[in-house]
Amino acid sequence: MELTIDGITCDLGTESIAVPGYDASQTEVLDAAREGRSLTLEIPFSKRNDPILGHARDPNSTEAFNKSLHRAELSLDGARMIEGTVRLLAVEDNLYRIEIRSGGAQWAELAARSNLADLEFDWQTRLTPTNIFESWKSSDPVKFLPVHHDSYEQVNSSSDLLPAERILAVEDYHPFLHLAPIVEQIFANAGYRVKSNFFASDLFQSLYMSGAYVSHDTAAAVNRMGFFARRLAPATAAANESGRVWANPDVQANSLGNIVETATPQSIDTDGEVVSGLFNNGNCFSIHNGKIVFTPPSEVDVGFEYYLKYTTQHRILSRTRLKGFDTIYLGTNANFEFQLANRYEDMRNNITINFTYRVIVFNHEEGSQYRLTFTRNGVNNIVWTSFSTRSALVTTPVSGMVANPGLQIYNGSEWIEYTDDWALYKGYIGETGETTVDVKLRSQAEHITPESPKFFNQIYITGADEGMQITLHKECSLRPLFRSGPAHGSIINFADVSRQSIRQSELLEALAHLFNLRFYTEPGTQTVWIEPEPEFYDTGNTVDWSRRTDLSQPVIREQTAPLIHETRTWELQDGDGAVSRFNAEEQTTLGAWSIKAESYATMQGEKKLRNPLFAPTLNSAGHYLNAPSALLPQVGDRDDAEDDGTNFSTRIVRYVGIKPLPDNERWGYPSGRNEYPLAAFLFAGDGQTDPFTLGFEDRDGAQGLHRYYDRQLHREEVGERISLALKIPPHEFAALFTPGTGSPDIRSVFLISTGNGTVRAILRKIESYDPRKASVRCLFERIDQL
Repeated sequence: MELTIDGITCDLGTESIAVPGYDASQTEVLDAAREGRSLTLEIPFSKRNDPILGHARDPNSTEAFNKSLHRAELSLDGARMIEGTVRLLAVEDNLYRIEIRSGGAQWAELAARSNLADLEFDWQTRLTPTNIFESWKSSDPVKFLPVHHDSYEQVNSSSDLLPAERILAVEDYHPFLHLAPIVEQIFANAGYRVKSNFFASDLFQSLYMSGAYVSHDTAAAVNRMGFFARRLAPATAAANESGRVWANPDVQANSLGNIVETATPQSIDTDGEVVSGLFNNGNCFSIHNGKIVFTPPSEVDVGFEYYLKYTTQHRILSRTRLKGFDTIYLGTNANFEFQLANRYEDMRNNITINFTYRVIVFNHEEGSQYRLTFTRNGVNNIVWTSFSTRSALVTTPVSGMVANPGLQIYNGSEWIEYTDDWALYKGYIGETGETTVDVKLRSQAEHITPESPKFFNQIYITGADEGMQITLHKECSLRPLFRSGPAHGSIINFADVSRQSIRQSELLEALAHLFNLRFYTEPGTQTVWIEPEPEFYDTGNTVDWSRRTDLSQPVIREQTAPLIHETRTWELQDGDGAVSRFNAEEQTTLGAWSIKAESYATMQGEKKLRNPLFAPTLNSAGHYLNAPSALLPQVGDRDDAEDDGTNFSTRIVRYVGIKPLPDNERWGYPSGRNEYPLAAFLFAGDGQTDPFTLGFEDRDGAQGLHRYYDRQLHREEVGERISLALKIPPHEFAALFTPGTGSPDIRSVFLISTGNGTVRAILRKIESYDPRKASVRCLFERIDQL
């Protein structure tokens, strides 16, 4: 045997050395991986050893061995038995007692001590609609994906032809973190590389987890200086020559007055109804010289939430956009631009007889002449009507078959096809009309003091044509937000969107629970091998060790069924509002899966294995009226009074990319396209993407994650473990701990002899190994019964 410390050969004692073996349970539990393999041995005082150990036997020595990192290697005839970091434990009886530690201690230890937010990514963005949209197709570690915050749906009372348009603000998009680079970075920070076919798979590369912004307990601040203010009556104003109206009582013309009017409880609105929810703690909300103002009793950093509902006159601008009030300015760094979607249906593919339509040529130029044609009773290019204005009313014949409307423009001396933007609407739709907008906005935090209170008199709404009218509804509200979370325009980095109190090891444990992962660390190359249990073992190649059994020692065969419970259940964290209602209605637990053993030898009772981190998510459609087909993850709980709509329980989803919407649906600003980003925990599939689920049970045509456990569970129920002694020479023992070299290793499948037959098995445990005897007791788990 030869021992080297920092490459220098040491003197060994005369006692035999038992090299630590292997326990497969260390590949299954991250806490065990922190320990790895360790060997304690004693080496004598000697002229060679003393300087290597920093003259530790001399009490007056100024050197300290453990102040520096040292590495040791123990080998026999060139076969490395163990290598790793070494530390001095004690000095006694002319001996140095040292410990060599090998394995996953470094990465596992660092992951256990570090939070998710400690990871460093060279990523930063400004929270704007454009950057949110660009994140959907970027390779950045963060995507901002649309979610639906659980709420009671509002009943619209608008007289518009269409329901109120809910404008998506930046708060409707939540940061989701790409798990593949995060996991890679966890290991890279400790100097390790990951080798994993599973991590390279399309499934793993599509996984994202919900991020989180910083959270604070704001109850004390709300109780001291919180308020909730509303309007008492609607207000109407017309746009000035710049297309703007003010929410400022000091402005005489083109003004809506204050954005809200009162926070006094039990106030009566213009319809004689008591306004619900009003409060004004500490009378911090008040009116000064006609202007509303927030005056805190002490210095505070606070943002504000504005809920605005208004009806704007509009002009149809294109097939996708309306011209109207579409920009809201709430003060410095709070300019919110969006677009009013044209939700009127273009009827060109669905015309019928005896019906009046309106044709609109969007890029009309004065003096142009147009001709509208259609196919009637199979005859093409029949002239329907001619006109020279931007729009015209036309009526189809009272009989016959009509289809394929087309538009031509007169060019010089001939009629040619009009290739620019135009549409055909039902006749009662005019070029102008009204649409109602529903939007909730949050401003960035600002520093406010009693001496410098916050006035709300810089607010204006713009984007309209001169003379267009806007009406603020009485439902408009205002409240302070006593937190420093990001808002529209904030500059954020990775740490800002990963503020969960989650240790990096907890994330790895959660992934291991979902996919039945095994982690094996090869210390020599600092490589971590990670695969689901079915792929961790190389079942396609069997190593014949049937002649290695030392039959002079006992062979013990034990059934594995007594080691397991009769029922085992895999489940996730409790779901929130939508999931809770689903579970109650369906009398089920979304994501959970149970298996009951048929063997009577199992332990009685049920064992629940709950994911330490992730909760399930349901997607549903119909929440965004511009794109009612879009399936959005439902988050939060509408019945939770503490839910501020910012963060929610951590969940995992698959991001499957950009999905098309029906031709008559459009995503909101800034995309404006008939497509949207789809992320889901559970998906029933479509023509492009197969069904999938990240739950353990089979659901909606998708196979659950129990598939990563099925083989192991069946083996445990009907199988057996075999303990026997094997003759293994030192170089083969050393090779066991180096996967991928072509030699038998701990991931191999072995053919072993029990003395009464030969079986295929996987290696579960190796006892301490004496290289000079070249014999060691091993525990195998039989797999040939599957």
